[in-house]
Amino acid sequence: MPTVHAIIGFGVTGRSVARYLLRNGIPCVVFDTRSPQPVAEEFRGIEVHWQIEQWPEARLGECLSDIGRLVVSPGLPLDLAILSVARTLKLPIVSDIDLFFEATGAPVIGVTGTNGKSTVVSLVGHIFNYLGQACGVGGNIGLAALDLLVEPRERYVLELSSFQLERSAVLPFAAATVLNISDDHIDHHGSMQNYRCAKLRIYRGAERRIFNRGDLMTQPHESEQTTSFGLDAPGDAKSYGVVQSKAERWITRGDELVLPVDQLRLKGTHNQLNVMAALALVDSVLDPQDAAPAAAQFSSLDHRFQFIRTLDGVTYINDSKATNVGATLAALQGITPNERTILIAGGDAKGADLQALAPALTESVAGVVALGKDAAAVSAVAATVGVDCVQVQDMAEGVVAARRMAAHADMVLLSPACSSLDMYRNFAERGELFAQAVHRLRSESEA
Repeated sequence: MPTVHAIIGFGVTGRSVARYLLRNGIPCVVFDTRSPQPVAEEFRGIEVHWQIEQWPEARLGECLSDIGRLVVSPGLPLDLAILSVARTLKLPIVSDIDLFFEATGAPVIGVTGTNGKSTVVSLVGHIFNYLGQACGVGGNIGLAALDLLVEPRERYVLELSSFQLERSAVLPFAAATVLNISDDHIDHHGSMQNYRCAKLRIYRGAERRIFNRGDLMTQPHESEQTTSFGLDAPGDAKSYGVVQSKAERWITRGDELVLPVDQLRLKGTHNQLNVMAALALVDSVLDPQDAAPAAAQFSSLDHRFQFIRTLDGVTYINDSKATNVGATLAALQGITPNERTILIAGGDAKGADLQALAPALTESVAGVVALGKDAAAVSAVAATVGVDCVQVQDMAEGVVAARRMAAHADMVLLSPACSSLDMYRNFAERGELFAQAVHRLRSESEA
């Protein structure tokens, strides 16, 4: 008889695990910490236990007596009582990603990092599919990993969070990267070092390890099969960088000119890094000269340094996905130095130190519009470097204020450095409201 699996957590990941187990005739039972939730018809045959945090250990142990292993969802703490009981019973605890690798022999590329994961994963998938190699794209973006297996592909690329990685065993990636590491999720991991350790787990079973040489936090402990990328000239024939050749700046692999920077639809130096990471991830399979045209024509994802409109000489950019300080720093540092920017920022900073934004504000920001729970903190940072700031109540008011401040600027950039959940359902709603407000603006010639 197949091993009975306990699914811990019945959110997006837990439901994907249940679908996978049902497809494969593997019995399972669900445990969740929340109050009872509606259960979709496809799961009617599964026993679901709610509010398990209120259960005594004896009851948990009794319910686990017939369980062969547990599959824990990434959003749950690892010190849950049910997991402690499972360890006492010496039951295996795995992740959905572990199940994914058990189920496929296709090569898999893994991508993690604080920022840029979705762009790089989508770009890698785009390159393979553009060149006729069917590639499934998912994980922490789009389809959950196990849902990708419904339609088998030649290869896969997965976006992975630190939560997923710390719950997984050694994962045999064909290639893996940590794009960057900055202050995020410290409330969960307890320290920056723990957060970094969770991210670096992606390298442990990888055949090739791709790291950002401009961010040494991303460098793997292992020295074998490493390739780097960065905004300087590459130091070896395998690595990627940026060089000046005649009148153009080029992305290169070693001394090989691969792609003129000006041909990229993705704008900003942070996106140059994303493109180099993607090219490095695929170049054991694809020649960079073949991959480059696909990379060049890839456009930004929604809410990630997304062009909205140019009005009266001012470009409006939606970077609502910048939910932490590191993401906003990357956006600001990616702007050319002569572009003066009005920054719309604020929301729930989740306890992060917003003062880290100060040098970037000095460098390229002509004014700040602050909103949300931590608007005052954003305003205080602007004040320390002498940048004008206004506080507003909502996004519509913020866009009007930014347009007014942008009389002598080149760009209005929504890049909040904060979570959206104090005001909106998610970062997507925040970005959509920004775009709607921008499209409502009228040109001066129409006034």
